[in-house]
Amino acid sequence: MRSAFVKMTLATLLFGSYLVASKLILREAPVFTATLVRLASAALFLALVVGLRRGPPWRAPSARDAALLLAQSGVGVFLFSLCAMQGVRLTGGIESGVILSLVPIAVSLVAVLFLGERLTTRRSLGILLSVTGAAVISALATHGAPAAAADGASSEGAWWGIALLLCAVGCEAVFLTFGRFLSRPLPPDRLSLVVAGLGALMFVVPAAIEPQGLMHAEYSWRTWALMAYTGVAINGVAAVLIYDSMGQVDATVAGAFTALTPVSGTVLAMVFLGESLHAHHLLGMALVIAGVFLVAATAAMAKREEPEAPASEGELVAPQTSR
Repeated sequence: MRSAFVKMTLATLLFGSYLVASKLILREAPVFTATLVRLASAALFLALVVGLRRGPPWRAPSARDAALLLAQSGVGVFLFSLCAMQGVRLTGGIESGVILSLVPIAVSLVAVLFLGERLTTRRSLGILLSVTGAAVISALATHGAPAAAADGASSEGAWWGIALLLCAVGCEAVFLTFGRFLSRPLPPDRLSLVVAGLGALMFVVPAAIEPQGLMHAEYSWRTWALMAYTGVAINGVAAVLIYDSMGQVDATVAGAFTALTPVSGTVLAMVFLGESLHAHHLLGMALVIAGVFLVAATAAMAKREEPEAPASEGELVAPQTSR
């Protein structure tokens, strides 16, 4: 159990660094190129992991599963990356981390609206707390808070940035739920490898033709290192650590660690981006973390009450590796 806590703590720190690293990358490299290098690095790392683990032989997916995997890559990788990275460009690192931490809440809403799961009082309260926390962050970030103006972002630009980040949250929720419809589910590391590889292919042409893109790449070694880092450390190492821990802890603990990601992101944004922490940041983070924890606890209780039922929301709170 202690080893699982160590792994999840390290994974939380790595996930929290994603937005900070992305903001530093976007100061020099454009979105398509940065995402292509990240996904290609992640795919190479995951291919190594899958090869070393030597699981059962690969089987060609059915036409239906192949279409679902393409849809996952298109929505959960391509569209997510565009919305998330453009949103990061227009908002502060602290605000970005809090908004993107709403993914478990979005997944819970999708499960209620489209998968027939019950909207309990505890789940409703968790959703309400998290949405309120995000609203506090968003409203104050777009009314002259210092972090909203980070890297020259205007108040109007901050609104667009928050809208794009919320779109990214929706893309992630769709991505997570699509995996449940595969007729032959893949192990998490293999699914992540396939989706990261397909996502990288989708970014090859845009990265080649965008201004200052891959065909005109003259980036510093620090930017190249950060792009590779986001793929290997975050999409690869952090996700593998999370998945390796899931068999040793229940969904409540996993949800609690997931909710701590914006906290680590906030600390890193203060250290590396020079952003200031304000009272509304603390209030927003507290509400979001409490909401995510309530939703995760609800999933854990439901799983204990129905041990034979397929795991759903409890598994979905764990971060994925497609990013």
